[in-house]
Amino acid sequence: MITDTIRALARATSRLPKALPLANRFFGGGSRQDIDGRVVFITGAARGLGAEIARQAYARGAQVALVGRRLDPLQQLADELGERAAAFEADVTDVEKLQRAAQDAVSTFGGIDVVVANAGIAPPSETVATIAPSEFERTVEVDLLGQWRTVRATLPALVQRQGHILFVGSIYAFFNGVLAAPYAVSKAGVEQLARALRVELAPQGLTTGIAYLGFIETDLAADVFAQQRATQVRQAIPSFVTRPIPVAEAARVVLDGIERRAARITAPAWVAPMLAMRGITTTVMDDLLLNNRAVAAAVSSADE
Repeated sequence: MITDTIRALARATSRLPKALPLANRFFGGGSRQDIDGRVVFITGAARGLGAEIARQAYARGAQVALVGRRLDPLQQLADELGERAAAFEADVTDVEKLQRAAQDAVSTFGGIDVVVANAGIAPPSETVATIAPSEFERTVEVDLLGQWRTVRATLPALVQRQGHILFVGSIYAFFNGVLAAPYAVSKAGVEQLARALRVELAPQGLTTGIAYLGFIETDLAADVFAQQRATQVRQAIPSFVTRPIPVAEAARVVLDGIERRAARITAPAWVAPMLAMRGITTTVMDDLLLNNRAVAAAVSSADE
């Protein structure tokens, strides 16, 4: 038993460089999967990051299944892209509609090679004590359970193609979620879901990754930053952390990671070292927020 333990530790140590976010871009996450000719299933594809991932995936030669709550904007994007794109209406809170969308995508394109679990919403800037329970639970319903449902609905098709799953995560998987607790809870949960699936699906030849993304220039980020309390918290954090990156850059990084079947994707550049030092990062960030008067004022305002 001791010998087996030593061997297991040796194997784990030899794989350690690949597990580090900084080294991951050099070592990769597995066999490469060029998306030219592949079928990419994207939730939350009507706007923002999802729509940009769809555009860039299409430009790389992929067949794109656009999935979202409202069919009209999805169909408009599909018409814009061309014959290798199709729109499928499904809310990620409805597992039956997601299953139907997955089946229809398979019928249309012949299978699914990549799933991008992207659909998400942002809660109002409230404390845990004051946020409406329905708002808290709705955020978790969409941002965490919606991603789980997306995977569950598409998994049979992915198994057939030994495909890849990419969860769109966030720096909030390890950042303090003050005034955004349901979002942070969801992203931390998504991280654990991705890690578990990476191990569970490996014997079947599937790979799983998560994108730790900072703020992106989308209407979602604009809506959050427009809230006064969020602005107060934002001002307490170093400006490079909350500076949004162009949505086109975020989509490019995500697709590059998908083609590498990377276990971890990070953007912008500062996220990788912070993720590598997350134990230190979380402690410093918590202390910074705990001792900042503007943050305390924002919390007091929300509680009132």
